[in-house]
Amino acid sequence: MGKYYLFGAGINCIAAIQFFKRKNIIAVIDNDERKQGKYIEEIPIISLKQYLEKANEEQIIITGFMDKMSISNCLKEKGILHFYYCPYMQTGFYRDCDDIIFKLELKKYKTIYFYTKNPIAEMIEESFKEKQEKTVVGYLERNEINNIEKNMPIVITNQEESTKLQEILDVNHNYLIMDINEIYEKEYGFKNERILKFRDIHKERRCFVIGNGPSLRYSDLDILHNNGEICFGVNRIYLAYEYTHWRPDYYVAVDYNVVQHDRSRIAEMEGIKFIRHFYKEIEELKEKNIYEFKGLSYQPGNPQFSIDMYQGIYMGSTVVYDAIQIAFYMGFREIYLLGVDMTSGIRCEEEGSHFYKIPDKKEVLGLGNILEARQCLAYAGKKIDELGKKLRNATRGGELNEVTRVEFDQLFE
Repeated sequence: MGKYYLFGAGINCIAAIQFFKRKNIIAVIDNDERKQGKYIEEIPIISLKQYLEKANEEQIIITGFMDKMSISNCLKEKGILHFYYCPYMQTGFYRDCDDIIFKLELKKYKTIYFYTKNPIAEMIEESFKEKQEKTVVGYLERNEINNIEKNMPIVITNQEESTKLQEILDVNHNYLIMDINEIYEKEYGFKNERILKFRDIHKERRCFVIGNGPSLRYSDLDILHNNGEICFGVNRIYLAYEYTHWRPDYYVAVDYNVVQHDRSRIAEMEGIKFIRHFYKEIEELKEKNIYEFKGLSYQPGNPQFSIDMYQGIYMGSTVVYDAIQIAFYMGFREIYLLGVDMTSGIRCEEEGSHFYKIPDKKEVLGLGNILEARQCLAYAGKKIDELGKKLRNATRGGELNEVTRVEFDQLFE
């Protein structure tokens, strides 16, 4: 098996390093200048220019999930075609290739096929050879797909392979398709039975989902507190605590970096906390009022909305999207957004992007895509309306016009 470069030093990259093994990763490419020159899991982060200067032929694994198409277009513009789309591993995946072999029972087949040669296929092939297994790994070309033996599995490792296969498969042929991602989600994906008790517990009530945008006012939080409104807070909302008596009833965090850096502060918070399940557990957060939930990925540009938190919550480039889906699962009839500015032209880690001052300007957090987030929030508003409930934006200012606006003050007249 060869060495690889990863592209995208985000949260999915951390899980990918664990799966592909640190010894097999040369470096991580990232276009964010703030990350270049630093390390992720002890692996150097470099620029695409540095990669090109080395004139390497090693394959690039694109770990940036939401930005994978823009990354691949960037590589194509540079004449780089030897890249592979990494599955989304951050919210749960196989431990390694041997785990895939075991869970899919691949040893019982005399031959298994992959549509194309890719890093996961190479790892599985190498494992068979090292252990002197009889199973042979084959690689299919377009003109060979309909000539394989009956009941010989075709293993799919990512969504792109699945899409391409559907275009060329003979509908009259009896294929044995094994999609490793689909199998994992169905049979091994994270589930938390403790979540079931939250279904419809606030039926017909209203709630507020508080974002951390610069328009958030402490006086508005006081109004929510004085009126006994049920509220969700997200990420670093606790930085408002010294200025108000208001406290969220529920807290939601989905950024692995926030949870890691602020885990002691999160553990000290009162109320019920929902945290997205990551590829590895965080020991300090094993408390009775912390509930992990399963994160679900989607293809960029095609938002999805979950009505069943137990099955999982779809990502949407903002933690607010997760909080909305959780609120819907709890049965709230009306969900209001406050402090969800979604202002373009300013990055979420820059000063002025939140109601608070940035605690650590050297800290590199997961970056959401504002345009993608607004598209997801628009989809949520439409979906919730179709289901007989409503999502409204009570934020003072900002650019989130995709969700129907209401005046915050009028909600208390």
